[in-house]
Order: sequence, then C-alpha cells, then structure tokens
Amino acid sequence: MTSNLLNLNVDTLFEQHSVSEIDAIHKRIQSLVENKREELRTHVGERYRDLLQAADTIAAMQTSAGTLIEQVQRVQSNCRSLNEQQLLGFQSSAAEDAGSAASEAALQQRSANRKLQNYYGTLVQIKLLTALPELIWTHLDNERFYAAAELFVFSRHISTGLQLDGQSALMQKLPVARKQWEILRPFHVTIKQAVLAALEREQLPSELAVDCLQSLLLLEKSDLAAVLQTFMSLRSAAFLRCLESRSSEPRRVKERILASLGVLNSTVDLLDKCLLGDGLLYSRLDECAASTYPATISRMDSSERQLAHLLPDIISGFKPQFQVVQLAPEQLGVSLQQWLDKMNALAANLQQVFALVSSMQIIQDIKSEATASGRPDFGRLEQQLKLKHSQLDFYARKYMPLINERVREIIRGSWAAAMKQTYEQVLTLIENGQLQPPHQIWQEQSDDLPLSLAAALSDQPKRLANRTKGYDSSTIDLCRKFDAHLADIVQELNVMLQEQTTRAEDKLALIKFLRETAREQITEYLSNLKSLQLRERPALLLALRNTLALVELCPSLKLCFCQPPAWRQWTGNLTGVGIEHWQRICGLIEEEMLSFWLLIVEDVLAGHSCEDKLPKIINNEVVLTDFALWQSLTLEQRDEEQEQSVQSTIRIPSQPRFSLQMYLHQLIQALNEAVPQTLPPKVLQAFNQRLLGQLLTHYEGLARADCTKSSQNIALQLFFDLKFLERVFAITREERALYDRIHEQQNQLRDCIDPFDFELFAEHITSHVSRATSRLQGELGVLTPAASSQGASGNSSLAHESDPNVLCLSSSGATSLWFPLLPIVMPQASGENKTLVPEPSEKIATTTPTRKPGGSGSRKGDSGKSKSGASSFFGMSQEWFR
Repeated sequence: MTSNLLNLNVDTLFEQHSVSEIDAIHKRIQSLVENKREELRTHVGERYRDLLQAADTIAAMQTSAGTLIEQVQRVQSNCRSLNEQQLLGFQSSAAEDAGSAASEAALQQRSANRKLQNYYGTLVQIKLLTALPELIWTHLDNERFYAAAELFVFSRHISTGLQLDGQSALMQKLPVARKQWEILRPFHVTIKQAVLAALEREQLPSELAVDCLQSLLLLEKSDLAAVLQTFMSLRSAAFLRCLESRSSEPRRVKERILASLGVLNSTVDLLDKCLLGDGLLYSRLDECAASTYPATISRMDSSERQLAHLLPDIISGFKPQFQVVQLAPEQLGVSLQQWLDKMNALAANLQQVFALVSSMQIIQDIKSEATASGRPDFGRLEQQLKLKHSQLDFYARKYMPLINERVREIIRGSWAAAMKQTYEQVLTLIENGQLQPPHQIWQEQSDDLPLSLAAALSDQPKRLANRTKGYDSSTIDLCRKFDAHLADIVQELNVMLQEQTTRAEDKLALIKFLRETAREQITEYLSNLKSLQLRERPALLLALRNTLALVELCPSLKLCFCQPPAWRQWTGNLTGVGIEHWQRICGLIEEEMLSFWLLIVEDVLAGHSCEDKLPKIINNEVVLTDFALWQSLTLEQRDEEQEQSVQSTIRIPSQPRFSLQMYLHQLIQALNEAVPQTLPPKVLQAFNQRLLGQLLTHYEGLARADCTKSSQNIALQLFFDLKFLERVFAITREERALYDRIHEQQNQLRDCIDPFDFELFAEHITSHVSRATSRLQGELGVLTPAASSQGASGNSSLAHESDPNVLCLSSSGATSLWFPLLPIVMPQASGENKTLVPEPSEKIATTTPTRKPGGSGSRKGDSGKSKSGASSFFGMSQEWFR
C-alpha cells in the first residue's frame, strides 16, 4: 500500500477517483507521514551519543595531528642544529646565505672541514670496531665479563651511529663497517653464555659473582629482581650438576656431596655479601654512576686511545648507564624462600647420591670436612630476611638427617647381607644332610685342649666344648664368617661413635638402632627357619646346632646387644638394658630351638614307645622273667624283760624290673644315636617329662589290672619301680603335675599291700631304692637331670672346697649350665673314714638264717625301730612275731 502511495500520480488522481476515495487517500498519506516522522525522531535520539563521541574523537585527532606536526618540526630543527655542529652521521644541505658572499665562503670552508673531520672520525670508529673482537675475547678468557660486556655495548653504540649515516657517500665507500658489526653482533650471546656458565660454577668468588651480575644488568637492560631470579636458578643448576656423575669428570661420592653442600652455603654467602645492605654489587654500580668513572674508550689499547680526539664527543665520552633500584630485605627474603622451596623439591636427588655411600669411614670424612668448612652467620641472615629459624642451616636441616638415615641403611644392609648369607649356608648344610658320625664327636684329638695358658684363659670357645655340643668344622666356619661380618659392622659403627662432631643423642640412637636391627634380623632368621617346616631328624639337628652356635661362637653378636666398654660413655645407665636385651634374644633362640629339640625327642620316643617294650599284663611267666631276685632280710627283736629274741624274715625288691631297665637302656642307646652330643637341661627335662608321662600311663594300666590287686608282691615291685623312677628323675614338688600323678599311683599300689607289711617294708624299700639308684646312676647318666647328680654328690661324704677347680665346659648361651661344676675333693679325717665302711648288718639268704650275736649296732637300731613300729601298729604286742 505504501509503494502504491509513493507511485501515485497527482494529475490523474481526481480523474480516476471519487471525492470519498481521495479523502481516504489523504488520510492514509497523513498517517504515513506521522509514522515516518516518529521513526526519524527515534533514530536521531539513539544515534545522538555516537555522534557526540565521534565529534570528540575528531577533535582529539586534530590536536594529536597538530602536536605531531610540531614535534616533526622540532626534530628538523634539532637535526639542522646538529648538522651545524658537525656531528658524525648527520649531514644536511648547505644553508644558502643569499645575503652575502662572505657567509657563503665561510659556510663552504666549514663544510670542507666537517667532511674532513667526518672522514677521519669514521675511519677511527671503523678501526675501533676491528680491534674490539680480539679485545672482547681477551677479557672473556681472563674472566673479566663486565669489561667484555661494556666493550660490546660500546661497539653497538658505534655501529648504531655509523648505520644512521649509512646513506652518505663516505659510508657507501666503506662497507667494512657493516660487515664488522656482523662480526660483533654474536658477542651478545657469547658473553651472556659465558656469564651464565660462570654463575653455574661450584666455586664462585664474590668478585666474580658481582662482575657477572653487573654484566647481566648491562646486557639485558632488566631490573635487579629478574637478574636475581636468574642467579638463583643458576645456583640450583649448579647444585644438581654437583650431584651428577659425569664420565668425562669422574668424582667420588664424598666429593659430590661436599660440593653440593658448598654450593648451598656459598649461594647464601653471596647473597649476603653482594645484595644485602651495602653489598658489593651496589658499591660497583655506584662507582660506575660516578662522574669520575672513566669512559669506555679507556679500555681500548693505547694506540686507539691516542686517536680519541678525532672521535665525536658522544663516542669518546661514552659510559654505560644503570638505573637499578636496590632490593629490600623483604624482597630478597621472598626470593630466597622460593629458592629454598625448590631445593626441598630437589632433595630426592641428594638422597640418591647418599644411597651410594658404602662405608662409615666415608660418612665420617663427610662430617669432618663439612664441619671444618666455614659457614655464614645463618642466625643473623634469618633475622634480617625474616625467615624461619634454622631455615638456612643446610647441613643440620638436610644433610644430617640423610647421613643418619644412610648410617642406619648401612647397618641394616650389612646385617641383612650377613644374615642372608648365614641362612643360605644353613640351607646348604641342611640340603646336603651330612652329619658328623657319632663316634667322631667323642674321639680324642690332639687339638682338643688349649696349647697355652693364654688360650685357656681366653673367652674364645674351646674345641672340646664345641665337640660336646656337636659343632663340627662346617658349623665353626659358618660362625666364623658370620662373626667377621658382625665385627665389621661394629667396627664401622665405632668409627662413627668416635667422631667428635656427632651429638651424644645421635650416638645413643645409633647404638639403639644397632640393637633393634640385630633383634629384627635374628627374629626374621628364626621365622624363615621355622617356615621350612623341617621334620627329618638330621635336618632338625643341623638347623638347631648351627643356630645355637651363633650365640656361643659369635662374640660380635653379643656386642650388638651389650655394648663394648668404649661405648658405655654414651649409654650411661642403659648398659643393663643391653644385657637384658641380650638375655631376651638368647631366650628367644633357645625357645625356638626347643621346638626343634621337641620334634627330635618326640621322634625318638615314638620309635621306642614303652607300650611296645614293656609287658602290658603281669602273669606268672612275666614275674619269673621280669622280676629281679628279691632280697631277704632277717629281723631280730629282743624282749629285755624275758630276754628272748624273735626273728622274722622279709623279702623286699632290690632293683627295678628287668624290662624297665632294658627299656631305659635301649632308649639311651637310641638317644645317643640320634643326638650324640650332650642334651641341654631344658631338652632333657622335656624329654624326661614326656618319658615319665608314658611310663606313668603304662603303670597306671598295670595298677588297675586284677593281677596287681590280687598279688601283693606284684604291687610291691611296681611300687618299687615308681619310687625308683621318682628318685632317678628327681621329681620334686616344683613339677606339680608329675609329682601328684606319681604319688597318686604309689598310693593306689600301696592300697594293694597289707598296711602292716608296708609299714614294715617302707624304710627298707627306701634304702633299697637309694642303693639301686646309686648302682644304676652311671647307666642312666644320659637321662639323669643335673639336679639329681648334684644331689647325689651333695649326699656323699666327700668334703668340698668353696671354689671349684674346673669351670663348666659350656653354657646354653644365657645362664643355664650344661655341665655341673666339678668340685675339688679332700679326704676326711680318719675317724670319719671309719664310718664310711659299711658293716654287715644282716645276712641275705633264701632260708631263714640264725643271726650272729656280733651284729652291728646300726642293724640293732633298725631292728629296734621295726620292733617299735610293729608294736604300735594296731596295738599288737611282740608275741605276734613269735
């Protein structure tokens, strides 16, 4: 519709439309005009701000253009002024003085002089550029990095001036200037690389460090904070480089560790000397900024310095300029803290190097040299830089923990290697299974006894004592190697303890660690040995012999628990603790080996069971073949009032049953074949307890049998056997279970005997048991406990001196003795010896003998006791005996 209104022809409007249609068209046109007017008003309102901003921008552009035109005009004026002053590199067309001919002539003369001076000045500058490379190399070779950097900046300044005049006719004829700059340009990188390499050195003097830092400030035109970050990064690289092992420069581990410590300490020392307070760097920068500081041309050779008057002032008077703001201690502390955090992250590299230390001597050398080397005043620096306490003491904070840890690793590794080698040797012996023949253990040899008094009094185990325990040459060789390893460990630790710089608490901690490591390794060895689950008798014997030998034949093992006298100055009152730990480990070994002994004991008892060897039922045939001949005793009682004597004959067992004696004898033979050496007391006690348990079980069955209850003689013989076993095996109240059990069976058998007869026989049975025990003591010596033998010797009539003359041959490793002390005996007086000769007290016969009137008084006393006992029993009188 709008397009139709726009194309409307006014001339034909009234011809083609009516009045009403024309009126409608008019209204539409009016409405369209109002809409367009509203749209225009809205559009102008929205774009008004943009229009104002564009107007401001146009005004600013006009101002900037005017300022730029003014500055260009000023530059032109300055160039014209420089041209008039005849400076190098700037030429301008001669100013025409149309005013007078004299001015034109003067201008021409001035132009000619200027050209001549420019010519000579340009040649001198080119000569300087040609001489500078060699001079810069000379300073680099002499490690005068700042001088080299200053000369390079000087060459760049000269080359810049020549390049500005590059379009002149003279410079077009001298292209050597441009080529010489191409030669000098790489010196920027060369000098910088040399400076960075110098800052990465292990040994960095403070003067050289200041020279390098000043060179970086001059070359890079950076602030001091950036140069400090570069310096700290390079010192970190120097630290890592010290720890590396290079094939071109092989270094020992000790040198690498000490060099790394030197880098850390020297870095802190350089920060203190160069950047803290009025450091060397700030002093050097102040000298360079002073007006009296010589120009750079003074560093040239004398031949070049003589031509300095031909150079422009801007060249001859050139001096480097520095705009450096001094760092505050807080900023320096922040940078140092960041560097310390980075060093903490690199601690793993240092730990890897410490892992290569193989001996205590190297550690001692490291500690001695580290302590002898000077260190900065860390406390003052930490206070000035506001760092934590002991943050900068690298030796105490980083190196000492690693040293102590490495000492522990060396001890642990050496102990583990020694224990592993010993365990493998024991396994080899077990796998080979070569036991020493039993007869060779007790075969006499020439080297059994010590050949000198010193050898006899030494603490080393004697060969005879070793043979009594079954220690053959392979076992002794195994213990010798193990003891040599432990002696090396103790010796190396002694080196550390004698070192003066080690603190007393660290020394005590090392001694405790040695003891704990020894305990852990021994415990692990015992666990590995038990995990083998040995069941064969030869393997068990080899395992326990070699293990017990470690305690007795390795004196260095005891030193790991009980410190040598030289160490007690650091242990103090803890010496008793070491002895207690040694007794514990000995007890642990004995306890673990006791389980091996018990397997052997049970194997021997299982192969020789009393149920198979002793008769289970006692009949007449067994009585005839098994019961020994009883002893007949004639008792005589006299009535003093009637002067009549009564004689009675009793029969009492004199020895145990033959089957019991044969069984014990066979058991001893089997035990000697299985274990030819002496049994330890605990093993013997365990063996006897198990043996007695089986025997009591057997006798318990016999006591319940009808034959025993119906026959007093059988019960009396069994009672005698139990009394004999109780006496031989020394059953006391301390062994409560066995004591109660055997007495219960004795009471059970006693009930099968007539009370009067038992009262009459009791005293004689006791004496016969003692006599049988003394007679069979030698045959049953293997099974006899030490307490029994000591009791027998104590009951003898031989007098003892207070001190024995023969020490025990060996011990079980802790406190118990395997052999009793052999006493010094002395004969008694003659009167006492007479009492030792027994007088015949009775006649032993199968028939009733007639007692001679010349009987001994002792037997009369016995008869009197029997008489009084019989008279008191049930109120019976002496007529009963007739």
